[in-house]
Amino acid sequence: MSGIARWCFRHRFIVIGGWLLLLAVLVGGVRAAGGAAFSEEYSLPGTESTRAAELMAAQSERASGDTGTIVLHATGGQVTDPAVRADVQAMLADVAEVPQVGAVAGPFGPEGAAQVSDGGETAYATVTFTEPRQSLDTGNIRRVVDLGSELRGDGLRVEFGGAVIGELESPSTSSSELIGLLAAAIVMLYAFGSLVAMAVPIIAAILALGGAILSIDLLTQVMSVPGTAPIIAAFIGLGVGIDYALFIVARYRNGLRSGLSPQEATVAAMNTSGRAVVFAGGTVAVAMLGLLMLGFSILSGIGLAAAIMVAFAVAVAVTLLPALFAVLGTRVLSRRQRARLKRAGPTEAQVSHGWARWAGFVQKRPVPLTIMATVLMVALVIPFFSMRLGSSDAGNNPADTTTRQAYDLLADGFGPGHNGPLLLVAEVRPRRPRPPSPGWDRRSGPFRGWRPCRSPRPHPTRRRGPCGSSPRHPRSRNRRRTSSTRCATA
Repeated sequence: MSGIARWCFRHRFIVIGGWLLLLAVLVGGVRAAGGAAFSEEYSLPGTESTRAAELMAAQSERASGDTGTIVLHATGGQVTDPAVRADVQAMLADVAEVPQVGAVAGPFGPEGAAQVSDGGETAYATVTFTEPRQSLDTGNIRRVVDLGSELRGDGLRVEFGGAVIGELESPSTSSSELIGLLAAAIVMLYAFGSLVAMAVPIIAAILALGGAILSIDLLTQVMSVPGTAPIIAAFIGLGVGIDYALFIVARYRNGLRSGLSPQEATVAAMNTSGRAVVFAGGTVAVAMLGLLMLGFSILSGIGLAAAIMVAFAVAVAVTLLPALFAVLGTRVLSRRQRARLKRAGPTEAQVSHGWARWAGFVQKRPVPLTIMATVLMVALVIPFFSMRLGSSDAGNNPADTTTRQAYDLLADGFGPGHNGPLLLVAEVRPRRPRPPSPGWDRRSGPFRGWRPCRSPRPHPTRRRGPCGSSPRHPRSRNRRRTSSTRCATA
């Protein structure tokens, strides 16, 4: 690591320019590729759900896409009132004409009786699209919502549910990332007492985050990556990026305070903290790549995206930070620390008195504290045995979203369980005529290839027996048996 640290320190502007050039290249590549192409398509080979989806896609192309729900709730009267019914039917007819809409199942037809609640206050229509939601044009989804929203009034509520409508409510992570960066900046400013020292880890994390997100966008062109992958990778990248940079910056500051030159402090920091960062980042990346072993494309995309983010965080920490140290020098120390260094000379890093007292307290009472820590961890594990796993649905959405309001209206109008139906798909094959029994021959009798026995001609001087020959004569009896056997085996 010392060789890398020295080279980056001496060629600081080349390193900084190289990272900026890499970002520019990635931005150009994403634009040339037409942007990101995230995909939510995944399959679980051999499962019932996969076979059902394949059967629907094969039999009905117009009904093989995702669905949305238009929920109608009458605040005064019933949705089956003639005036409301006429307006709803006209709206559904317009929805059926929207591009990429394959079918619309309204609540007022002969087959829609189950789509009206018992009291008549709530009803819903199902809109089936021709493509999965990730392949739909959001403009067409918005058009369906706009058509339904035109019916909203004092006496009728109209809400929209389903995975397709959820595409219009995709949350943005920009605010969450900004809050995380702000919180990290406040903590580091308090710990370092220097704006420059606080800015270095933030700059490293932002650069790693940007490069990794752009690389993930390019990755979507060659493999299936879900839309949640960059969100997960961003939070991982902010965590490890700031942590790795903070680890190295703290060691560099200690080197300066102990009297080392900026270059020597950089080399010392990279030989110690830098090695730990490489090892830790490699461990995290390998763990994320373990998702590839599961064989599910959606998890493979998430694992690879997270691994790319960690790789960028490590690369920035071991290359860009030495270059920034060369530019900033001793300014990563606060003014008070620099003045003390000039006045009193080098000083060894001192441990906080509070933490020193706590460490001494723990060392004097190892057994009781170990027991207490074990009891606490066991207590925290107890809820794990009552944990129920499942997929989130619209019931977890914010209360002000239309998908959550549609979810609540359906649950109130149709009862618990309506929002979690079990879809049954069956293939009805035409009945085939029952094949004839083995050996049946319509022309020659019940056994194929058998010829009916022909009675032998009677002997002109003998009395007839059962087959026209006399059973008394031995040769006649043998001839009859021979004739019957030959007929049966012919």
